[in-house]
Amino acid sequence: MVIRYPALFLLFLFCSICSAQDSTSYYFVYLKDKPMTQYSLDRPLEFLSQKSVDRRFKRKSPINITDIPVSQIYLNQVAKVAGLFIINRSKWLNAIEIKTNGKTSVIDQLRQLPCVAHVEFLGRIKDRAKPSMEAITETDYQKAQELAQDKKDALTASDYGKALVQNRLIGINELQKNNMADRMHIAVFDAGFFNAYKVKGMEDLLLPDVITKDFVDYDNSVWEDDRHGANVLSFMKTWNPGTYIGSAPLAHYTLIRTENPTSEYPTEEVNWLFAAEFADSIGADLIVSSLGYHTFDDSTLSHTYAQLDGQSSIIAKAANFAYIKGMMVVTSAGNEGMNKWHRIGTPSDAAGVIGIGACDENGFYVKFSSLGPSADKRVKPDFLALGYKAMVASPNGLYAGNGTSYSTPIFGGGMACLMQACPDKTFDEIRQALVMSSTHHQHPDSAYGNGLPDFNLALNILGYFNPQDTISDYFYTKTTPVFFQDLGIHFRSKSSQTVKISIKGQRKKKLRNLFHDSYRLKPGEWIHEEALFTLYNQEIKKKRKHKLSTLILIIETENGTIQKTIRLSYD
Repeated sequence: MVIRYPALFLLFLFCSICSAQDSTSYYFVYLKDKPMTQYSLDRPLEFLSQKSVDRRFKRKSPINITDIPVSQIYLNQVAKVAGLFIINRSKWLNAIEIKTNGKTSVIDQLRQLPCVAHVEFLGRIKDRAKPSMEAITETDYQKAQELAQDKKDALTASDYGKALVQNRLIGINELQKNNMADRMHIAVFDAGFFNAYKVKGMEDLLLPDVITKDFVDYDNSVWEDDRHGANVLSFMKTWNPGTYIGSAPLAHYTLIRTENPTSEYPTEEVNWLFAAEFADSIGADLIVSSLGYHTFDDSTLSHTYAQLDGQSSIIAKAANFAYIKGMMVVTSAGNEGMNKWHRIGTPSDAAGVIGIGACDENGFYVKFSSLGPSADKRVKPDFLALGYKAMVASPNGLYAGNGTSYSTPIFGGGMACLMQACPDKTFDEIRQALVMSSTHHQHPDSAYGNGLPDFNLALNILGYFNPQDTISDYFYTKTTPVFFQDLGIHFRSKSSQTVKISIKGQRKKKLRNLFHDSYRLKPGEWIHEEALFTLYNQEIKKKRKHKLSTLILIIETENGTIQKTIRLSYD
């Protein structure tokens, strides 16, 4: 009997068959242990670079069993299973990524191996063609050499051009008077860096010291892929005096592709893990990653909010390992504030990650920025930086763009500069100084986190001053503060003394006392007082006719009196 099917059904069947043939299944295979191996913890240079070993020593991060590569014995056992291909392996999680045509018999055989502890499905992903790359010309290489020779160390405000607002907002331009991270190594993880070397001020990306790596297609070429990474990179690396100066223009960069922009699957979290291990192995100091995950194309693989506890997702585990191994990790909080998800993504939930949200040029949270806290109620995002109308440097010039993808590298470059300026400080000390410098650190919430940091103030809090600032009492005032920064009280005493802080409020022409307290300080001790911010929060809840127009801060010391006037705004 000949069975006749409707044409629509035949089309559906044909498409299903084609889809099955043109897609690949991916799995993450956790191994039970690390048996006898040729590697030894006493010989770390066999599996880590000298730079990585030196960084571990500096950051007091011991080399341990998680640094030993995956057992070759186990790799050989897995490789004997017909129908699968080993893509890569993770020493930190002691696991292997494999791909197969999707036959369940292959995975059944895999699970039965005595070396296998667990197999996790990462998704069945449609195969795609790789993009072609434009030819790099001799002129491109010549421009790279010219830029490398033109770079200098001293900058003026006019040199920052269109990047001045975003850098000045969090004190990076002041910090860069001391250094511009020329001894720091930053690894940038993204979806690609399409024609990044054609951006004016980034031509020297073609120099041999810039490492590129691709954990999606494994071709180690990143110039033909998505342009998102090039945009992100421009906020840090661009050196174009008078037009645009990035937040870490002299740093050494490694560019790594981990994201497939055509789909969303947990494979990208695994790619990020491999990238982090590679960055560690070559001695990177800092990872900057404007990526985050929560919902996947296969909804059965999506994360729940409960899983954003900083330790459940593969990528959160990878980020925490990176931090433990001595790399600072800065990543975007996400752009889900106005969408159904609302929340941050992972790995910004990880405790070892500094997650960055977005604000406007006045320091106010912008609604698209993802909300915290983490599922276990830690403050997230950690900080904000400019992510609304932030200036992107592209091959076609400058333009304003939005997103936490852009606030993240602005902050990340500042972090690199601060880390270099304070080589003797631990990560915890640096993070705490940034928290104390921030606008909302005593009133953190799900939108602002700790608020806007001030990198220059953090440098001061860590004990690095101009000589003239160490011989007297020091009341920190930002040259061009936005409103929330104007509410900060940061005072450092030069000697043992009693300091009195009082605040008066003015409504119409009448003044009244609102706050008074005394502090006994030791030499070099700081006051980070929340009173102005608290009073502002109280005032915005009042009806307009009862609100104060002005706050007057008075700091009385044994060496004199400091006074500051703050005009309140309720727009």
